[in-house]
Amino acid sequence: NNFNKNLKALSGFEYNNLRKKLEDLKELREFTFTQGKDNLDINIIKKRNLKKMYQDPIKELEKNLEYFKDFTRYPVLFFYGFGNGILYKILLQNQALKRIIIFEKELELIFLALNFIDFSKDLSLGRLIILHHDDINLPKMDKVFRLIGDLFYRSYNLHIANDFYEHYKEDILKLNKLNIQTIKNHNLMHGNDP
Repeated sequence: NNFNKNLKALSGFEYNNLRKKLEDLKELREFTFTQGKDNLDINIIKKRNLKKMYQDPIKELEKNLEYFKDFTRYPVLFFYGFGNGILYKILLQNQALKRIIIFEKELELIFLALNFIDFSKDLSLGRLIILHHDDINLPKMDKVFRLIGDLFYRSYNLHIANDFYEHYKEDILKLNKLNIQTIKNHNLMHGNDP
């Protein structure tokens, strides 16, 4: 199944924490999901307030794909929020895109996306990098940005997966600040040498 394939692909040392947490997750406490007739029609619902992640999953996907046409030449894209994962699976079909970095606070949302979709190839190749909120710190971000190399300096932009993530605004701002600080540190270390 998708989840086991994805879990196996999260084999690197950097994923030890996340892999362990995902393996230990036995039931969804915070979120549930619905799936329509269309495979792309997957919605996630927060149990506490029954807030849906998408008003219309397919329409929002189409809108996002249209928006990201402007980013087809970007080597790296950064996102806050995994959502149902479908957008990322489609974006990864673009071979010019070397990496997608996804920051996600909710472990259950990572769990769901890894159940919905087989990302194992992109995870193994390092084209998809998932960072759980609990594992994000300056040394970790430094490693991520070093891994990406100079690909990201001019194109860094943290995209928010969708409106559902608006109530994570403080986390998003903190994360963005950390990422910008990491980029500045890299620029200072490298100077302006070509």
